[in-house]
Amino acid sequence: MTPHLFDHVAFVLLAAIFPIRDYFLIRERATRIRAGEAGLRLGFYRRVIGEHWATVLVLLVVWFALGRDAASIGFVPRLGLQAWAGYVLTALICATLIFQAVTIGRNPKSLASAREKLTSLSFIIPHTPRERRLFDAVSVTAGICEEILYRGYAVAYLMAAFGAPFWVAGLLSSLVFGFAHIYQGAAGVPRTALVGLMFFVLYGLTGSLWAPMIAHAVMDITSGRIGYAAYADTSPPRVLPSSATAQSSP
Repeated sequence: MTPHLFDHVAFVLLAAIFPIRDYFLIRERATRIRAGEAGLRLGFYRRVIGEHWATVLVLLVVWFALGRDAASIGFVPRLGLQAWAGYVLTALICATLIFQAVTIGRNPKSLASAREKLTSLSFIIPHTPRERRLFDAVSVTAGICEEILYRGYAVAYLMAAFGAPFWVAGLLSSLVFGFAHIYQGAAGVPRTALVGLMFFVLYGLTGSLWAPMIAHAVMDITSGRIGYAAYADTSPPRVLPSSATAQSSP
């Protein structure tokens, strides 16, 4: 890959412009959601889905128009012992995430703890069944699009533009990925960077983005389900005792 002017602009957008813009836009949207403005969370989800797919579509059109191959951006699966180790690790990560979501969802104390930990992100967590379904679409979108952007594209760019070795480029792209989530607060940047590094390890082991895409989507879906269980009002309607009902009857 020979860096083009488009690549330099695209990387600056991913690494700085978009995160800074999103920090202010999302924090403003969060204030309005917490104030109870109807429909904003669904609108936020739709905006995320639309912007992610539009960004990836433009990037891929330019990528292939410049004569670049699918393998260099992580679309071609690799076989071999190392790759299979990556696929097994991916399966274990997904199984752990699903088990964790089921376990927490069945434990009121764990849900209360999750609710407390997720307070700062309550504006992005689904609170209704409709929001939960759309959040699943957001999760799949993030799993696919963010892996293409921050693992496939960013790693290829850093290697080509700065001569960074593959694993160094992966570490740097993970830091960029963490900064892209600065809207979650200062503590969210290193946490997300570590998650991004885990996804990069899956990419490095398997040689393709398919494994980290799956793990990323499953992580976001299960996180959304935990948040939904913690914040949704799923308690059954209160039933008055028969004596009280009789007394209130005309």
